[in-house]
Amino acid sequence: MSSSYLNLVFSRACDGDHAALQRWYNDHIGILWQCDTLQRATLYRRDADLPHEADYICCYAFPDEAGFLHYEHGDAREAARVVIVNGWGRDGVAITARRQFRRAWSQTRRAQPAPLQTVLALRLGAGAWPEVSRWLLDRLHGLLASGAAHSATLMRAVEADDGGGELLLWLGSDAPLPDAHAWLDSAAPGAWGQPPASVERLWTWRGRQVSDWVR
Repeated sequence: MSSSYLNLVFSRACDGDHAALQRWYNDHIGILWQCDTLQRATLYRRDADLPHEADYICCYAFPDEAGFLHYEHGDAREAARVVIVNGWGRDGVAITARRQFRRAWSQTRRAQPAPLQTVLALRLGAGAWPEVSRWLLDRLHGLLASGAAHSATLMRAVEADDGGGELLLWLGSDAPLPDAHAWLDSAAPGAWGQPPASVERLWTWRGRQVSDWVR
C-alpha cells in the first residue's frame, strides 16, 4: 500500500476523559471509512510528561492529493461533521490544528515497530530539496546507526518548496530520546548534501500509538 498524502489532525480532550475520546475516535473513523480513498488512520496519544496543546495526533493516509480532495469534499466527511455537531464530539473534543503533508521518505532499522514516536516540527529556509534531503538523511544516519532511534519518517508540508517550508520528522524509539535534536547538531566531517539556509525548531511532541485502522 502506497499512502503518500497525509492529513494530520491534532486534538485534545476538553474534559480530560481520554476513554470517551478514544471511543469517539473509533466511531468517527468508522464513519470516515465510508470514503474509499482513505487508506489508513493511525491515532497517537501524547506522553503526559511532555507538554503540548494537542493530546492526540491522528494521521489519515491517502494515495495522493486527488484522493484527499475526494475525501475532503465527500459525503463521509460531511456525515462525520453532522455527528460531531449533534453529539458528544461537539463539547468533548477540540481540534487544535489540521495540516497536510507528503511523506518524503521513511527508514527503518529493525522489523518490530517502535513503542514511542517523537515528532519534531522544523521550518527550513531556502535550499534545493534533493540536496537538503541528502543532508537530512546524512545527519540522521548516526542517530539510527547508534540504536537510539530505529526508525525515521519525514513528512514535508504540501506547500513546501525550494524556498523553504515546514516538515515533521517522526523518530521511533524504545525509550524517550534524551535530546531529540542531537542528530541535527551533529557535524560529521565531509557531510553529504547541502543544508538549507536556516533550520528553525518549532515544537516537539512524543506519544504512543493507540489504534491503527487499515483498509
